[in-house]
Amino acid sequence: MAKIFISYRRDDSAGYAGRLYDRLAGHFGRDHVFMDIDQIEPGEVFDNVIREKLATVQAAVVLIGKHWLNITDANGQRRLDHPDDWVRLEITALLEREIRVIPVLVGGAAMPKLEQLPECLMPLTRRQALEITSHACFHGDTGKLIKALEKIMGAPTPPRPEPPKQPEQPGFPRFAAIAGVIVVLAAWVYYWVMSPEPTPVQPETVIPKTISQLVTDPSKIAVIEPKMVRIPPGKFLMDSEDGNSNEQPIHEVTIGYAFEIGKYEVTFDEYDAFAKATHRKFPSDEIWGRGIRPVINVSFDDAQAYVQWLSLKTGKKYRLPTEAEWEYAARASTETHYWWGDDIGSNNANCYDCGSQWDSRQTAPVGSFKANTYGLYDTAGNVYEWVLDCWHESYHGAPGDGSAWLDANGGDCTRRVIRGGSWGIDPLDLRSADRNWDYSDGAYNYLGFRVARDF
Repeated sequence: MAKIFISYRRDDSAGYAGRLYDRLAGHFGRDHVFMDIDQIEPGEVFDNVIREKLATVQAAVVLIGKHWLNITDANGQRRLDHPDDWVRLEITALLEREIRVIPVLVGGAAMPKLEQLPECLMPLTRRQALEITSHACFHGDTGKLIKALEKIMGAPTPPRPEPPKQPEQPGFPRFAAIAGVIVVLAAWVYYWVMSPEPTPVQPETVIPKTISQLVTDPSKIAVIEPKMVRIPPGKFLMDSEDGNSNEQPIHEVTIGYAFEIGKYEVTFDEYDAFAKATHRKFPSDEIWGRGIRPVINVSFDDAQAYVQWLSLKTGKKYRLPTEAEWEYAARASTETHYWWGDDIGSNNANCYDCGSQWDSRQTAPVGSFKANTYGLYDTAGNVYEWVLDCWHESYHGAPGDGSAWLDANGGDCTRRVIRGGSWGIDPLDLRSADRNWDYSDGAYNYLGFRVARDF
């Protein structure tokens, strides 16, 4: 049963609504988030479904874009003034229920004034609004919304499902049972018919031999090491002049050492071996497939646990890359927006409107696109990648030697930097310079990671 309702006007904020739905559904579960017409099955009665959902939700999010207030119909009349306008009816019904209704301002929109709304919507102006300031700050701003919704619903994120277990093969147990019956019958016949003078003996404990033994010892579970690429020392200008304020100021970084970084994002195959060995819950694959798809729904804390386990099992120095190392490796000696140039082009990556078969739908198997000149795949798009650094609002005071920037100079280590963009994000957010953040315990379907290694 849906707990959260998303109200939006398609002509005003459909792009934000889709991204917000993916974020909330990834956190709370798809069954708990409803986004009107996009989730109504063919043949269902629209107004009946909407009324049913409105009657059960615990909270609602009303997306308000720049044009939300003044969008008109074919006759030039403002839609909000129509008594049968569905956005108006939705919000009115939600306000009458006196549940939490959160106005979310997107795309630079301002909160409507009391006199700009029909009377039935006027109570909306007394609700505290939350702003999603830009596409670059989408994850951080929606993180605040998630925290508020968690308090409203009083329930944590639902547990991730375990991968389905293979059904037990019926052949051997059935054979063993039949064989056991035959042995008992044969012994009974021999004892009473063929043996002339049975001699009483003390009963003997029989320990049956095991035909096959399942491997449950974690030490015997195979480690699948990520393929690594060696990155040479060098220097580069970190971030861009035409980017966001958190990418400023531009500063030179010198990587005075060689290091290794994952050729691909860590896959489900690699991470699942760790989860099995350490008896952790397997992260959900959203029914997109596991194998060589990048692992998703893993937090920064999960990624840290993985590299620590990998180091222990192999004796090698695995870790997460620093933000500077990540950008240096992703740029591969380029200064353009993307390693292949300044234009997103077509089918160079997996993102919103990148021209791939996976755009805005799901992750792609790693290595589905061209590698950069260092031989790294998917540094733009597919999934955001955790790095070691704590979040800072700008680069003022950032280290210039490639090291991780943690809590110094006001760093917030409850939030960690994420890099590279994802399958549902705008092309601008795939730039090599683009940086974002998420809470370290957040685990979503657009978040994975790549490992680094010292030698």
